[in-house]
Amino acid sequence: MDAAAQNGGMFFWLLLMAVMFIVLIFMPARSQKKREMELANKINALQKGDQVIIPGGIVGTVAGFKENMLEIKVAENVKINVLKTAIVGLVKDLQAINTQGGEK
Repeated sequence: MDAAAQNGGMFFWLLLMAVMFIVLIFMPARSQKKREMELANKINALQKGDQVIIPGGIVGTVAGFKENMLEIKVAENVKINVLKTAIVGLVKDLQAINTQGGEK
């Protein structure tokens, strides 16, 4: 009877470890997916004049729209076309983060 109780206790701990492992794997993935969805919604809501950040830290202003691309003005008389998926952030979000960080 003692051996059966010991095996049951061991099974419980193995099951508990497996559940914790699964939680640790899927929780970060879920939060990453949530951030991606929020960014996608913000990109779809962009309007002319909004400032965006593209890879390399380049900041530009939305000057126009094409199917799945944006025309970004990065300097006077300089416009580039980038895919919507290349947008890594919005300047107003960055400013909000900096403001919150300064209040601490």
